[in-house]
Parts: sequence; structure tokens; C-alpha cells
Amino acid sequence: MWRGTLQPRLLSQKYRVAIGYKLHCHPTVKVITPTLLPKAPHRWSDGTLCLFYPKESPWRQDMLIATTILPWTALWLGYYELWLDTGKWLGPSSHASARQLQGGCANPDEDSKELAELGAIV
Repeated sequence: MWRGTLQPRLLSQKYRVAIGYKLHCHPTVKVITPTLLPKAPHRWSDGTLCLFYPKESPWRQDMLIATTILPWTALWLGYYELWLDTGKWLGPSSHASARQLQGGCANPDEDSKELAELGAIV
């Protein structure tokens, strides 16, 4: 388990994240603080971040977490902030219909009004 702070952009807030890994399993990433919006896309049903689709095998056990999962997490956080601003997931998504993804899709129909009501947009 690794815990650390990531800041995806210079003016972004800082995110405390936890990366877990067990041998012969895929790494898991969870944002500890701040709390992500409940309807945030591209998360698995357990709340962990969807950084890649295991069926497509972009991550292998011989890859270093520090050079793959860590930068992918920072990239995911950048896309999350764009989603807060636009209501659209602008990151790549080849598996938008995977049932395990929260909301069942990568781009739930969230409009700016609903996000504003949740306090995401000032």
C-alpha cells in the first residue's frame, strides 16, 4: 500500500490517494481526500478509480507502478477536474458500457446545473 498526495495541475487542489497492490492482482487506486462526487464517472462499483480496462491488458505485472499507475492516477484526476468543469468525461474510454463502472457508463448525463447543485461548480 502506498499513500501520497497528487496535484494534477498547478492550480488544482491536492488529492490524497492510496494505491494498493497484491501479487498476481491488478493495482487499485482510491482517492482518500477530498471526497469525490458520488456520481463521478470512471470508477468501479467499489469506488476505486478506473485507470485501465483489465480485459485490454494495458498494465502487466512486469510494469512499475511508479511509472504507470501513479501517472495514470494524476491523469485521471485531471480528467475528473475537467468533468467537474464541463459535465463530460473527456478522457479515453473504450469500455464505457462495462457494468462494473459506476453509473454503467463513462459519461453519465450530468448537466452543469446538477453539478452546481452538488457544489462542484462555483
